[in-house]
Amino acid sequence: MGRLPLVAALAVAAGLAGPSTAAAQEGGAWNCAASAVRGTVLGTTIEPVFANVGEPECRTDTHALVDTAKQLPLPLQLSAVTAGTSITGASSSRARDRTALAVGGVTDLKVLALSQLPDVALGPLLDALPSLSLPIPGALQLLGLPPQLSLDLVPAVRSLLDGLNTADVLTVQGVQAAATAACVDGQPKLVGASQVAGVRVLGQDLGLDGVLDQTLDLLDTTSLDLSDLDVSKIKLPLVDGITGPVLQGLVQPLLKPLLDALPPISIPAAVLKLKVTPNQQTRSPDGRSLTQRALRVEASLLGQPLLDVVVGEAAVGNGDVDCSGDAGPQTANDLALACTTRKLVLTDVVPEGRRVRLLGAADRSLAGKRVAITLQATGKVVARPVVRADGSFTATAPMPSRKVRSGNRARYVAKVGRERSLNLKLQRRMQVTGVRSKGGAVTISGRVARPLAGTERARRITVKRRLSCKTWETVGTTAPKADGSFRITVDAPEGTAAAVYRLGSKVRRTTRNPKLFPTFSLPRAVNLL
Repeated sequence: MGRLPLVAALAVAAGLAGPSTAAAQEGGAWNCAASAVRGTVLGTTIEPVFANVGEPECRTDTHALVDTAKQLPLPLQLSAVTAGTSITGASSSRARDRTALAVGGVTDLKVLALSQLPDVALGPLLDALPSLSLPIPGALQLLGLPPQLSLDLVPAVRSLLDGLNTADVLTVQGVQAAATAACVDGQPKLVGASQVAGVRVLGQDLGLDGVLDQTLDLLDTTSLDLSDLDVSKIKLPLVDGITGPVLQGLVQPLLKPLLDALPPISIPAAVLKLKVTPNQQTRSPDGRSLTQRALRVEASLLGQPLLDVVVGEAAVGNGDVDCSGDAGPQTANDLALACTTRKLVLTDVVPEGRRVRLLGAADRSLAGKRVAITLQATGKVVARPVVRADGSFTATAPMPSRKVRSGNRARYVAKVGRERSLNLKLQRRMQVTGVRSKGGAVTISGRVARPLAGTERARRITVKRRLSCKTWETVGTTAPKADGSFRITVDAPEGTAAAVYRLGSKVRRTTRNPKLFPTFSLPRAVNLL
């Protein structure tokens, strides 16, 4: 399994162009991160190779590890461990022209055989071994040996166990996860895929189409005949004045009769619980991030946790990239829909004397269709404008009665078939009554409902322009007149066909209460060309 087939397939699925190096990105940033393997093995946390983890934005970062023996504890064994991320795209420096890529994986993954497990993993089994003492005849005591010698059977038992099961618990030839993020047709698109090849459990080939959850017996016996132990493997204590080989030669003839006289000992079943989960993909609730995991391996032996690792992980996300520019020049109508999944929105509701002016935007697929605008207080349709070719629509409706117009039920909703807008309240403390663009400048007029803040500084209005769905920049400030009306002109941004503005200020809730509260206008989009 190579890297290129998976990455190429991922690019086709996402509808991406071929990558090329580009300059520093502008207009937001993609997120990306990759990890080859991470988790716990016998209580030790591991993550030997990772790329761009914890960074605020995606960047090119690649790491590899060939000699893993010094980095990973047994029984896990890997080779060719790699994790990499990259940010590529066209010659444009705009973030929406970029592609984020994350790839993580390994080759030749192994969960080793019982014979390769460290003693800590076999603790319950080895604890079942009896404590033995070897009586020493008087003749040998004259040579300096004590009356009794304590015997350590663990090395001899380990040697016996090693021959009972030599197959590796799990082997996988290749594991890789990849994920990409890019703008496609004016929308962020996150795609993930993974590959797991050559899976074998206890030496048997296994097609891993879903989650594998098995209980395995690593030994075909529940007792050990101590007479089968290799007496040369039994560990003897140190005796002053006598070297190890000499001591072994003196007492070895005594060990065999001692072991032959002992009954077989019961040992706990060497039960290993193994769970292997391939090809997991998760998305955040808001759909702005994706994590692809190629393989998760969980194992416990004799009731004790052995390992829990994720092998091959790639993550991408839309940190703050505005993809709307990919679909060509943006109109005010396009920008009104850019930060919502709805195809129909009311953009503003403006009281004008005895009438209410209603402004809206719709997806161009709804052009020519009639919009039903309803006043929630009465449930009646108050206007039926037709969606224009560019998706915009406007209408006027009668001002609601006095007992309704100031309340919370004076809200308007637009509907076309199954499409429905959010409801907008008629009365707001700050309302924009007009936005127009001419000669490279944008003029915004409106009114702040009294009572105003007590000082001119406190009542100042800040004008902000939207850079992306989550970021705004301040482009001007002004102060309302005594009656709350205002008018401000700001420079139109260069290189764009439309812009979105939102205004904010502070007001008093009542004339008797000097405490200030923030108030904002609804976002208003305007064509600049």
